[in-house]
Amino acid sequence: MELVPADLGDNRAVDLFRMRATTQFSPSTRRGGRLRAALGGKSTVLDRYWGRETGLSEPAATTAIKSVNGQLLGMLGGFGGGWGFGFGMPAFMMATVAHQPIGAAIFGLFSATGFAVGVLAPKAMVRKWGTTPLSDNELEELLQTEDDALERSFLLLIREALRHPSLPEAAQKELKEAIRVLGSALDRLPAAPAETALRDASSLRTEASHLQAQALQEPDRVAAESLERRAEALHRSAAAVEKSSTLFRRNTLLRQELQAQLEALRLELTSSSVGGTDTSGLAQVAQVARGVAREADALAQARVELEAPVLQSVGGTS
Repeated sequence: MELVPADLGDNRAVDLFRMRATTQFSPSTRRGGRLRAALGGKSTVLDRYWGRETGLSEPAATTAIKSVNGQLLGMLGGFGGGWGFGFGMPAFMMATVAHQPIGAAIFGLFSATGFAVGVLAPKAMVRKWGTTPLSDNELEELLQTEDDALERSFLLLIREALRHPSLPEAAQKELKEAIRVLGSALDRLPAAPAETALRDASSLRTEASHLQAQALQEPDRVAAESLERRAEALHRSAAAVEKSSTLFRRNTLLRQELQAQLEALRLELTSSSVGGTDTSGLAQVAQVARGVAREADALAQARVELEAPVLQSVGGTS
C-alpha cells in the first residue's frame, strides 16, 4: 500500500517534507538529526499559496513551507528576478527609448515567462515533496534518526504496512485510517516524560502549616502578612506538585497504551496472510487511538491550567 506524508501525522509529515527538500537542494547532505519544529505560526500570502499544494494540514503546511522558505524564495528570485527582470529591462528600453515594439514584445514575453516560472516552479516542488508516496529508503532514514521508543514503534508499523502492497482494498482503507489516527494521537501526546526532582507535596504543606502557626504568633503585622503569603505560596506549590505528578503518570500510561496498540497491530500485519488481514482489528485499533488522542488533548489543557495560576500570581504582584 502507499502512504503519503499527510497519512503519518503532522510532525512526521513536516520531517519528511524537510528531508526531501534538503535532499533536492543538497543531494550529498544526509539528515543529521531531528528536524521537528513547532507547528503553526503566521504565514505570508506566498506561504499559503505554496502550502495549499503540499497536501498537508494547514499548521503542518505552514511549518513545512517556512522551513524551506530560503530555497523557495531562491527559486522565485532566480527565475523571477534573474530571468524576469533580466529580460524585462531590455523590453522596457526597447519600448520607451529605442522604439522597437517587436523586440520589446519578444523580450517582454521572455520576462513574463521568467516571472511565471519563478512562481510555478516552487509550487511544483512543494507538491512533489508533500504528495509523493513514502519510499522504503526515506522510512529507513527516519528510523535511523529517531530515538523515541514510541515514535520508532509507529515507524516500524509504517514499514510493515509498506511491505503489504497487495492488501485487499477494504483492509488498506482500514489500515490507512488506523495509521492516520495513530499518527494524530502521537502528535497530541506530550513528549516522553522525564522524572523531575520535585519536592514532596506533604512536606510543602507541613512547612506551610508551620509558617501559618508562626504568623499567628507574630506580633508585627507586616511580618505576619509576609509569613501568610509564604504559606499560601507553599500551598499552591503543593497543589501544583500533585497535579504534575498526576499528569506525569497519565502521560506515561497513555504512551504505554499507545505503544502496546502499535506493537499489536504491527505483529498482526506481520503474521497475517495477504488476504487474511482482519479489518475489524484495524478498526478497533483506530478507535482506541482516538480515545488516546482525546486524553492527550485533555492532558494539554490540564498543563495550560496548571501554569495559569502561576501567571496570575506573577501578574498580581507586579
